[in-house]
Amino acid sequence: MAAVNIWLLSLSLLLVSTAYATGIILSEKEAKQLGTGALIIHATSVKDSYVKEIHAFLLIQAPAEKVFSLITDYAHLPSFMPNLARTEVLNKDDTGAVVNYYLDLPFGVHKQYRLKLDYDKQPNSWRMAWHQLDWQGLEPEHTIADTRGYWYLQVMDTQTTQLHYYTKTDPGHVPFGLGWFVDYLTEKTVVKLLENTKAKAEEK
Repeated sequence: MAAVNIWLLSLSLLLVSTAYATGIILSEKEAKQLGTGALIIHATSVKDSYVKEIHAFLLIQAPAEKVFSLITDYAHLPSFMPNLARTEVLNKDDTGAVVNYYLDLPFGVHKQYRLKLDYDKQPNSWRMAWHQLDWQGLEPEHTIADTRGYWYLQVMDTQTTQLHYYTKTDPGHVPFGLGWFVDYLTEKTVVKLLENTKAKAEEK
């Protein structure tokens, strides 16, 4: 029991140090929940708009390298990323990639967007950040206004990775009655995405 408490304390201290970079401070209760496998979500909305900002934290029982390989295997993202029908890799190397994403949403709604993804690999952390690129020729109703964010993987030990996922998404114009679209691009999708990522990464 003492070893568990020391581990949770170390985890809490790590989260506090991370908070200085993210502006997010997890409570002691959240740190303990994280240590027992819970997904922690902090979501905010920009006033009078559909823009949403989400920070999510999760422990994955798999090496950081395995998790990173999973989230950068763009051809196989549709197997666990909600609403993603297919991807198209325009270029990819050790520093990052440019990828087209095609979404199939409920009620026959289809969206597509292009992301520039940048990698930063350190001895004890792996980071993949993205921002949206302009896609000439797309009508506004066929894409989204903006999305940016990152996956930050902190090595806890050889078989444990702390994931910090961040996204800020602006879906653009949302017609009356289609507010559900925002939910699919934000909280509901993020929860499902991270649950699926954890399950996929922990497969033996």
